[in-house]
Amino acid sequence: MWRRWLLVKRFILQWHLSENCNLKCLHCYQENHKPVQLPYDKLVEIYNQFKELLNKKKLRGHINITGGEPLCNPHLYKILDLIKKDAPLISFSLLTNGTLITPDIAKKIKSYNPEYVQVSLEGGKKTNDYIRGQGTYKKIATGITNLKKENIFTSISFTATKLNYKEFPKVVKYAQKYHVDNVWSDRYIPLGASEDKNLTLNFTETRDYLEIMHKERLKLKKQKNNTTTISMYRALQFQMTNDFAYGCTAGDSLLTVMENGDLVPCRRMPIVVGNLFQDSMLSLYDNSPILKKLRTNKIPDECQLCDHAETCRGGLKCLTYALYQDLNHKDYGCNEEI
Repeated sequence: MWRRWLLVKRFILQWHLSENCNLKCLHCYQENHKPVQLPYDKLVEIYNQFKELLNKKKLRGHINITGGEPLCNPHLYKILDLIKKDAPLISFSLLTNGTLITPDIAKKIKSYNPEYVQVSLEGGKKTNDYIRGQGTYKKIATGITNLKKENIFTSISFTATKLNYKEFPKVVKYAQKYHVDNVWSDRYIPLGASEDKNLTLNFTETRDYLEIMHKERLKLKKQKNNTTTISMYRALQFQMTNDFAYGCTAGDSLLTVMENGDLVPCRRMPIVVGNLFQDSMLSLYDNSPILKKLRTNKIPDECQLCDHAETCRGGLKCLTYALYQDLNHKDYGCNEEI
């Protein structure tokens, strides 16, 4: 029974080791924030709590290690040592801005056998460097080249905003040039009063953005010897591809730990359910009213009659929460007529 669970299901933890970063991006979720750096023993405590949850639920685990910039964290490789010892129970991926990946760092990352490394890009050179900082477009290319020399599965993440969503084709072209394995994208989520809601796509822009993604995906499928793919499994993207509807897993098989030990359902849904130095991850998962509510599969009133209601459950819930402070709404980018 235990081995069967290991094969069919896994629990994902997005772990922000700290918010230390070498960049200051325009849409950064850490604006005006002073990073917290937990000591190594506290990070081990968090890691062991995740292992406890996996053991109790009889699940495999996967950790998306991020920041800030995880390569700025002094304890990163010691954490990777722990994960390596626990393979195959726990796998990991690294979410990075890509600008610090030298040939030696790429080799070191490879030695830990990551499932993939995700690198962020925001459009063409001018737009990317406006958002992420002067010179980052070229540095990202160098980082990706070093990763690919080590045969590491590399993905580009593109955050769609009003500023850049029409530049998705430039990102795909860049990905092909540097032999990136996969490109994926989702919409920008405004967080808190200090966040610029003017970056968020409106309904018309959302539909345009999804059409652009779909056209680029079809182009790639028609190209011979192409090795780059475009993932379209995020909220509402299935409306273009006719694939299975996406369902948000936040609070169910996905949790996020912030740099100070706060537990939230998802980084883009920053509802603090507790702190891991006061309550265990397992206890919070089992008993938090917020997480229980997210696991009830509640379908928004507007979506009750939709054919995709049981799976989609209202689309991008983090965006709905950011806009309304309430999950009982249909994703405002949805074009389904009920």
